[in-house]
Amino acid sequence: MESTLLEVKNVYYHYTMGKTTVRAVDGVSLTLRQGDALGIVGESGSGKSTLGKMIAGLLLPQRGKIIFAGRQVTGVQREIQYVFQNSTAALNPRLRVETLVEEGLAVENKLSRSERKKKVSATLAAVGLPPEVLDLYPGQLSGGQRQRVALARALAVEPKLLLLDEPVSSLDVTAGARLLALLAQMRKTHRVTFLLISHDLAIVRQVCTHVAVMYAGKIMETGPVTEVFSRPGHYYTRLLLAAHPAPDPAKRLQVEIVGEACDPSHPPTGCRFHPRCRRAEAICRRRPPAGQKLGGGQRAACHFAAK
Repeated sequence: MESTLLEVKNVYYHYTMGKTTVRAVDGVSLTLRQGDALGIVGESGSGKSTLGKMIAGLLLPQRGKIIFAGRQVTGVQREIQYVFQNSTAALNPRLRVETLVEEGLAVENKLSRSERKKKVSATLAAVGLPPEVLDLYPGQLSGGQRQRVALARALAVEPKLLLLDEPVSSLDVTAGARLLALLAQMRKTHRVTFLLISHDLAIVRQVCTHVAVMYAGKIMETGPVTEVFSRPGHYYTRLLLAAHPAPDPAKRLQVEIVGEACDPSHPPTGCRFHPRCRRAEAICRRRPPAGQKLGGGQRAACHFAAK
């Protein structure tokens, strides 16, 4: 069995804007094993990106702690690399691709100049980019190529954990499919551990081994992708799956979508999801649910969780 690489223990992060407090992450716990790929899904505003930034050390938890490779995360570290959603903004337009990918290696100062050049070329080849791009600037690349350069920058320093925030949202369908195939291949051949943030369930199904479903700063359901997507235990997971286009309409879950996502600055009492849930009863409005084990490593934060 693979060892635990990441432990998120009851973390909180609230944004304060004047007199308003937005509970972006409000008591989240999860684990990730070495070599696995965890997808974090949920509607916009559910807290996915804030959680990812805390894991990467870009934000520090206001409560709780994050343990990575046996040590508490207290800031940015080389072993955790973040690939941002907007590769155009993430890459300095004044630097050539070779310099961009080499930057992390130069900061480490462990390799000679010639060794760094070899490492850069090998990493670009690993993400499917030809040697010709070394002398190009980001503005001379396609969107798919820029995203691969951003991925190469992160991989060059050989991180233990790679965080990807909506990695294909800015790409066309073909470029996105190629990047996803590359990620799936790298996980199998290089044993790279991924944490992928996305609103697209098809991407998570294709690339990830496990999934965590977030809503209004809380984890609603976790477990292996095959278990959660085939037998969702939480009504919110069913709602997400029903809202996603299915090739065969006959196999699409029939779930009535009620209301809008709750305001994270004024969450309801009890279960965060109860105003939109057709299963909700009085206890759902009074008491927040604890995670229920459903078997097969699956858990759902619901008083009436069912497979």
